[in-house]
Amino acid sequence: MLAPTLAPVNLRLMAKRTSTGRHSSGASSDHLAVKWLLWGGALTTLFFWASLNDPFNAPKSWILSIAAFWLLGWLLFKIKDSFALAPMRWAMLISGVFLLALSMALVASDNSYIAFFGDYQRRTGYLSYLSLIILFLASAHLLGFTTLEILERVSLIVGFSLGAYGCLQHFKHDFIHWNNSLNPVIGTLGNPDFAGAAMAIFLILNFGIVIQKEQHRVLRLFSAFNSLLLIVVIIFSHVTQALIAAAVGIVFVLIVWLYQRRKNGAYGLAGISIVIGLLGIAGTLDKGPLAKYLYKLSVTYRGDYWRAGWRMFIHRPFLGVGLDRYGYFFRQYRDATQSLRRGPDITSNAAHNVPLQLAATGGVFVLIAFLLLTGFIAWRGSVALRRTTGHRQILTAVIFAAWIAYELQSLISIDNLAIAVWGYILGGALVGMSLPTEVAQRKAADRSSLQLLISAALSLCLFILSVLLLKGESAMQTANRTSAPSSKADFPAYEALLRKPLGFGFKEPQFQLNVAFAEARLGDFTAATKILQEVIRNDPRNSSATETLARIYEYQSNWAPAIELRQKMVALDSFNQQNLLQIGEDEKSSGNGESAKAVIPLIDAFARNSAEAKKAHTDLGK
Repeated sequence: MLAPTLAPVNLRLMAKRTSTGRHSSGASSDHLAVKWLLWGGALTTLFFWASLNDPFNAPKSWILSIAAFWLLGWLLFKIKDSFALAPMRWAMLISGVFLLALSMALVASDNSYIAFFGDYQRRTGYLSYLSLIILFLASAHLLGFTTLEILERVSLIVGFSLGAYGCLQHFKHDFIHWNNSLNPVIGTLGNPDFAGAAMAIFLILNFGIVIQKEQHRVLRLFSAFNSLLLIVVIIFSHVTQALIAAAVGIVFVLIVWLYQRRKNGAYGLAGISIVIGLLGIAGTLDKGPLAKYLYKLSVTYRGDYWRAGWRMFIHRPFLGVGLDRYGYFFRQYRDATQSLRRGPDITSNAAHNVPLQLAATGGVFVLIAFLLLTGFIAWRGSVALRRTTGHRQILTAVIFAAWIAYELQSLISIDNLAIAVWGYILGGALVGMSLPTEVAQRKAADRSSLQLLISAALSLCLFILSVLLLKGESAMQTANRTSAPSSKADFPAYEALLRKPLGFGFKEPQFQLNVAFAEARLGDFTAATKILQEVIRNDPRNSSATETLARIYEYQSNWAPAIELRQKMVALDSFNQQNLLQIGEDEKSSGNGESAKAVIPLIDAFARNSAEAKKAHTDLGK
């Protein structure tokens, strides 16, 4: 569902715009491409669909890919222009290396569906990164100093929408009744941390408009209101890292602004900021005088995820464990500390550090290419800062600062698509702004009918794919919301409804699990067993399917296959004291007392003081 009033405003702004500055002709294909780029990014951040099983990440991934593939058709006609300029050649080359490394990891992944589309409710697989790279290259072509006006208008609308909706959520006036146990300020992203990070980026962009004397007074007032609104809503969200990222970005802009007036003042502010920054980093790590204000237990949890991700990378350095497959390998590579701290059932499907996530799931080539891309953007941003003065230098600083905020949050979070889309668009803008002025003012070619046809065909392909995925999402949500019938005569129709999400050409593993769970609740263990066995055949690492099937066997007192499944789980989840205890219970129930006792030292080896260890000694030690 779209945030209220957004679509009409977007359409009016699009209608009023007649040029894109750098690529000047209103009749050019570049003008249309700018709209696909920026409004595609805006909708990726703002759009959600409450009636879907995954109301946030799934529709955002569809919008992202549709917009990107339209721009891919446009980019195909710009290859010659790209290789005529050294910075654009480097942008194309590094992006190509990144995509090649991702392609290698995709082919090597043990589950092609997840590697391509991404893990459920994350959707950061190959397709998403391909789309982000396309947006980066399009942005490098399209965005420059005279096209930033459109970006500024978009930032005003997106910033206001995020702030206003977050404010409604805080005061419990959300028009959607989310099943949410977190802070109510989840924005249009479904999570307070993600919402806070997005608001931090748009806070910086709106602040950049406030300090520009060249802007119209009404726009400056509106951006000032937006900035205050976003600060308040970020505070409401209790996302400390978002405030820190926003503060870093705003201070960066102020340093550049002050440097133009008093260099010594800029150096002083930079020095103070570095000291405070170091104290802030120490505080987030529970060290120093700021620890009581900045440290959160979630930082400790992130440390657990980082260690597991690092082990994945060390053990599978070349091609990783598979794109977006972190969650399926987490149990194998976590340590006892994580399992005992939060319980073995609490896992993660992301490393909460983007470079580490890419290293763990894609391998060293993906990591190197990603770091090269990040370093290249930072370099071109510094080039743009050095080449500009006055108003243009402030504009560069604002874009650079917003991109830095994205990079900072990516070190402690995941590449949520609603946020990542702006990291890549802003990164591309820095490349475009670093080009020589005479290049930036070149005239665009007239709109090509062939280009429009290719762009339309490519985006249509992704639209059709998205519709198929949409039908599965919608059917799954309908099945979840439909209660089991009281009459046995209605059961066939109900079971057909349950299985409908699996009938659209793609078998989302999570949907298969959901259907199996529903069948088990109905008492149809035969149907549930068949589905779970299929999931395990396709993905032996699916611990949810394995454990559920083991529980079905245990419910049926079918001990041998239950024990076999749980023994397989031990190999992939050695620090799970609950699973070990259940093996002992199953062995005891099957009459193998000695085998049951053998479980006790396995639990004691890492969880001697746990409740499971005490129960094992009581129940199995006799």
